[in-house]
Amino acid sequence: MAKTGKENRSFIAEGGAIPALYRIFRSTNPVAQENDALTAILNISIHDENKRKIIEENGCLELIVYVLRYGLTTEARENAAATLFSLSAVHDFKKMIVDEHGAVAALADLLMQGSPRGKKDAVMALFNLSTHPESWSQMLNMEAVSSLAGALRDEIIAEEAAGALTLLMRHHILAQTITSEDTAITNLVGLMKRGTPKVKENAIAALQEMCRRGGLNVIQNVAKMAMFSGLIETILL
Repeated sequence: MAKTGKENRSFIAEGGAIPALYRIFRSTNPVAQENDALTAILNISIHDENKRKIIEENGCLELIVYVLRYGLTTEARENAAATLFSLSAVHDFKKMIVDEHGAVAALADLLMQGSPRGKKDAVMALFNLSTHPESWSQMLNMEAVSSLAGALRDEIIAEEAAGALTLLMRHHILAQTITSEDTAITNLVGLMKRGTPKVKENAIAALQEMCRRGGLNVIQNVAKMAMFSGLIETILL
């Protein structure tokens, strides 16, 4: 019922299903955890008015993150990431998710080790969280920035990863940290060469923020890239 229809999702939430469902998140039955509980909450969360009901239900966010970290199946963990992506669309909830113990680290881990679908949900959730101005320290401490830099090599999620890095590197500490590794610069310059127009746009924006916030050393590191010579001219033609 929750799969289809705005009205269905609204009626299910109004009927008190959210607290009944999230208590099953700790079930030792993989089917109950994945299909009966988490998938239902994910579907319910698609309806915007239900997002607040889920996030304000005492203990629900904690248990969504619990499944993201310790879910009995890959699909359960991916559904947890998708639920966080859904909830993080609301600005007021971004900081709550970032501050929930283990959330950012688990998303970063899924970004590096998940299936294509799991990586997509993880990077979209991290992108949403990156738009909050107070998220950067957690992103750095929980290895999310390094995971996003690594994700630049994956064509399926490179666009969102570059977009998230652009937002995060507006903080000079992050810009200096990420550009201390040549991999990030190499990956971004590579995207400028081979990516779609949107990927190229995000890669250029990320490099611009690197140079603007990271200082002279960062500018020199970007400028000395062998493949950078003549590339901007090629892109502009």
